Amino acid sequence: MAFVINQDLCSACHQCRVECPVEAITFRNAKYWIDPDKCVSCGSCKAVCHNGCISDLENPDPVPAPHDKISMSCDVCVVGAGGSGMVAAAKAADEGLKVILLEKNHEVGGSAWYAGGYRIHWSKLHEAAGAEDKRDEEYERFIKEVDGNVDKDLLKRMFEANAEFVDWMVDEHHYLEDYSFEIGPRGGMFKPKYTWERASKRIDKMIGPGEAGWYVMTRLCKDYLEKGGEILYKTSGKKLITNEAGEVVGLLAEDGGGEIEITCKSVVLATGAFTRNRELMAKFQPLFYDDEGKEPVHIFTGSGCTGDGIVMCDEIGADIDYVNKRVNLFGPMRHPYPCVSLNICMGSSGVSFGSMGNVVKNGMVMDEVSPMTFDPKRYYWKIVDDNICEFVIERAMKEPPQSPGMDLPAFLAKWRDVLAEEEVAGAIVSAPTLEELAEKLGFDKETFLADIEDYNETARNSPAEVPGMFGMVPGPKPVEKGPFYAMKLKLFHEDAVGGMTTNKNTSVLKNGEPIPGLYAAGDTTRGIMISGSVGVNYIESVFSCLTQAFNEGYIAGVEAAKYAKQ
Repeated sequence: MAFVINQDLCSACHQCRVECPVEAITFRNAKYWIDPDKCVSCGSCKAVCHNGCISDLENPDPVPAPHDKISMSCDVCVVGAGGSGMVAAAKAADEGLKVILLEKNHEVGGSAWYAGGYRIHWSKLHEAAGAEDKRDEEYERFIKEVDGNVDKDLLKRMFEANAEFVDWMVDEHHYLEDYSFEIGPRGGMFKPKYTWERASKRIDKMIGPGEAGWYVMTRLCKDYLEKGGEILYKTSGKKLITNEAGEVVGLLAEDGGGEIEITCKSVVLATGAFTRNRELMAKFQPLFYDDEGKEPVHIFTGSGCTGDGIVMCDEIGADIDYVNKRVNLFGPMRHPYPCVSLNICMGSSGVSFGSMGNVVKNGMVMDEVSPMTFDPKRYYWKIVDDNICEFVIERAMKEPPQSPGMDLPAFLAKWRDVLAEEEVAGAIVSAPTLEELAEKLGFDKETFLADIEDYNETARNSPAEVPGMFGMVPGPKPVEKGPFYAMKLKLFHEDAVGGMTTNKNTSVLKNGEPIPGLYAAGDTTRGIMISGSVGVNYIESVFSCLTQAFNEGYIAGVEAAKYAKQ
């Protein structure tokens, strides 16, 4: 019997595939699947699965022995070891406090494990290099862009924490051992110097450990443990414990064997997104799981993102903001398929058809809710030909690597084999002629051919370069040389940001007032987020979700430690 992947929890980060020594793991409609006839039960895939969704049916994980309630105590208890929780725990430990960190997964990192977009507005390195401090200017612009719909004090503190976090990483956690700093056209930036041992195997620039989120999580976890910090893996926070005055004085947790009662002076909730909690998602974004008979949204958030912090806070009457949030439904996109078909579909070439055979003009939409959400089947087909594929792959192979040691050209060179693999899975349809392709897709041939010819006429008269998602790209090329490919484009989801209302100190509020001893950070808070395209486009460009997680985690670590010391 082979190993198996829980496809509901698979985020398709590609790690299992690239580690498999016998190539037994392939795509099946945007999720990985293990061929039982090829699997040799070596366990390589299970060892690298961050979401913990691979199991050995013949040798299941041992069931934890039942135990009576365990009592523990500490100064600060942090729930969730993702981008904000790991930072908060490490900062509190640096303050000399006893910290217990709970993580429901088998390792730290959460969704930050896959993230790379950390924005740096200022640090002492910027100052030393003679860079201009534009934080006040950016602060004023932020307020204007969101029409004042933000806690100005919290926003100000976020800009301050952005610099404090970087300085802390440099001074206390030796950031410059693995990163270099330089001034560029957009200010200062850090460039990685390290070479991750598995970087050369990465087959997608868009997802996978090895970037800033993975690095910070790995580095801080190591330093945190060396300072005596404690991590309880596969342990979930279940209930906040309060005293008669309404102060949070502990937490009830649960591992596989029973309950754990932790007495502490302050609690930081950093439980991440709430994507996998259908009840909460129905309140924040009812469109998300409206997928009966449709292509489901591909979810990148971690398997443990079930909104535990929001549930616990709601039970004690904390202020939950269901309006100012971000629950993205991005698309149409060829994501998370390996970068072969992703590159082909991201260019300007090719024609997109809705699931009913109608031409659709919109490309990838970085808005909270893509128009693709309202397609009857929630998928499109991108039609390209062999010439387009060859041109795009050849161009992609010349791009510089995203991370040190990353060798995408070695994978891109096998593009025909990759497309054939995806065709077996039903995610690609190919045919030697456009007429046969239309028949396979169930489209009206005459209308399909006329639509393709209309596109071709436009393509032949287009300029050499046109605006794309990330700048100028080569102009569209006609679809005229077989074989022809139809590539399925889908909706995908990266994070669900929103939840508890907090003040500038990340204190969780109840009726507008801080709950003593309770802090929250990261995706589980309203923070500075608002809904709509401003939340996705503008706010993400200033404070990405990873930036918000690190900055708020840092503030929460500082404030929870300060409160515990009182």
